[in-house]
Amino acid sequence: MKGKDKESAANQAKDRVMVAERAHKDAAKKADAADEVAKQAKTALKKAKKEFKLASKSARQARGAADDARAAYDKAAKRASKAETKLGKARKKAASKKEKPAPVKEVAEKSATKTKSAAPHKSEARKKKKAAKPRPKAAAPATESAAAEDSFVLGESGLELQ
Repeated sequence: MKGKDKESAANQAKDRVMVAERAHKDAAKKADAADEVAKQAKTALKKAKKEFKLASKSARQARGAADDARAAYDKAAKRASKAETKLGKARKKAASKKEKPAPVKEVAEKSATKTKSAAPHKSEARKKKKAAKPRPKAAAPATESAAAEDSFVLGESGLELQ
């Protein structure tokens, strides 16, 4: 029986080798799949890093633009407040002038001088004045015009052209 035991032991060893080979093939397939997944994860990570860098750069630029806008707004607010104070002062000054009645004669004289010394309109000032051209007399002798009409003959001029 020793021979049969050897054969059975050999068969068992062969079976174990076959099972180990199958397990090795499955493990190799799984390892390849894991490598592929790792590569995809690495490329996704690189892409995510690039996107993050771009997003952070644009965020920095947006922050800078917002800071500039805030500074410009502050300057504009200061200018507006100064302008409003000047406007308030001007209104007060105008109101104080209205309270004092002006003499009627002075106002009439001022308005009369303004209308007289008004500058001519721009279009009139720029136009060059043309020299007067002599006009032909309206009453021309009737004999000359009738003679000029009689001297022109259509038929004769047509023959000469051909």
